[in-house]
Amino acid sequence: MQGFFWESTPEEMALALINMKYKIKKGMIDSHFHTMEMARKDVDVPEVLGNLLEGGVSYLLDAGVHLNGFESRLAYREFHPGLYLAAGIHPNVPSGEWPEAYDSILLKQGKNLYVKGIGETGLDYFREGSNKKDQFTLLDLHYAVSQKTAKPLIFHCRAAEKDLTDWIKSHDFPDGAILHCFSGNRDLGETALDKGFMISFAGNSTFKNAPEIREALHWIPAANLLIETDSPYLSPHPLRGKTNHPGHIGYIYEMISEQTGLELEDLIQTVQSNFKKTFKI
Repeated sequence: MQGFFWESTPEEMALALINMKYKIKKGMIDSHFHTMEMARKDVDVPEVLGNLLEGGVSYLLDAGVHLNGFESRLAYREFHPGLYLAAGIHPNVPSGEWPEAYDSILLKQGKNLYVKGIGETGLDYFREGSNKKDQFTLLDLHYAVSQKTAKPLIFHCRAAEKDLTDWIKSHDFPDGAILHCFSGNRDLGETALDKGFMISFAGNSTFKNAPEIREALHWIPAANLLIETDSPYLSPHPLRGKTNHPGHIGYIYEMISEQTGLELEDLIQTVQSNFKKTFKI
């Protein structure tokens, strides 16, 4: 290693240091993370994005959880031109925190050139007292905006698999959809595949206590596969419990390569192609 640094150009040295600090390879993507939440957890988002660009990570998608902060999210494109956005209100956001004219704001954001998806939306009954009526109101709104903008829906599901499965069965998705942070539920997964969804795996798929998520990799086709960090949450093993960022995406790639038998380089190319096709890039 010492000889490498003596003989390398400054650019090669910088790239080597990034690859030592991060777990990334050229061509990788991160299909779902949250810049504003990363910043709130004291992640230096510009530095991370700049390092990802230098390290060859090609595309990134910052998924929406609130409508506020949209311009700040767009501004992060200065640090990585392959960064795109999704516009949405997370199902856990109570109606009292929805802005006035939230429906028209969501539609306006959804029409933005750099917004490539609508969401994240979906159902989440994990927290006691979750307002199911409000969640379905948001879900129906996001679906309508997806139809009007011809952009794919990004779904969140936690402790609500049956209701979301039934809802998906009753709708069509001509512009595609993504089931993010897949939990391994087979009924939900197969319903999503039947509707042409992409299914995205996050850091929880690497956890030792989540074999059911890894098992799903054996029945989900590679052509329907996306990979995400869901940063700043769900840091992959062996970083579980630490604040996450997209520089950890390689841990998930490596696990999926091992589970599926796909060569890492083939997996990188397949997932990048899936990302570009799904988000029309």
